[in-house]
Amino acid sequence: MRNFKMTIEYDGTDFSGWQIQPNRRTVQGELYSALERLGGEETLVTGAGRTDAGVHATGQVANVRIDTRLSAGELTKAVNASLPGDVLIKGALEVPLSFSARFHARSRSYRYIFIRRRSAVWRKYFYLYDGPLDIASMQREAASLAGERNFSSFCSSADMSKFKRCRVIDVGVIDTPPLLTFHITADHFLHNMVRALAGTLLEIGKNKPLNLKEIVEAGDRTAAGPTLPPHGLYLVEVRY
Repeated sequence: MRNFKMTIEYDGTDFSGWQIQPNRRTVQGELYSALERLGGEETLVTGAGRTDAGVHATGQVANVRIDTRLSAGELTKAVNASLPGDVLIKGALEVPLSFSARFHARSRSYRYIFIRRRSAVWRKYFYLYDGPLDIASMQREAASLAGERNFSSFCSSADMSKFKRCRVIDVGVIDTPPLLTFHITADHFLHNMVRALAGTLLEIGKNKPLNLKEIVEAGDRTAAGPTLPPHGLYLVEVRY
């Protein structure tokens, strides 16, 4: 048995998320199917994070334990040949058997991307908002999120984790017309946290009287803005 760290890209549009589920198409499920075709009956695939239905990734990481004689490069080519077009192994390297993509991750980085003009193509991959926005206020409020805080105000009721404190390492709003990108890196994230933060920042950009520090301190999901749809969200990097 050997262990490979894989960097994975996928278009989340037609997936019911990362995690394997009965009678649902998932990214993890497609990886298992492709690896089984290589004779990996006892394969174990562990992802760094469980992205929701419709969420995309350019830098998801998984470790794959498999009994194979293939090199990392050969395994990458073989798996890609069996995967559908909306999933791609960008690279792989062999790591110790003790390595876990989930438990050894030190941080994860996400981007929520808005598009500020109508588009026939990018409407499926960016969140459309073509009204006026106070971008300076969005940038100022986003910067206030840096540091360790309790993010209960920004997680869904489905999040059963006991620890709601997250350490935000890097955060900001970047304006590159017609795109507007909310980027955030943290040691971990709560369920729907980035989409709820993006929704709140959008409300701030519309000049709604919201203050992120006050919302964080409230510890109340109803104090924050809406949870935006998944198609604008990307997992872009996992660091170890």
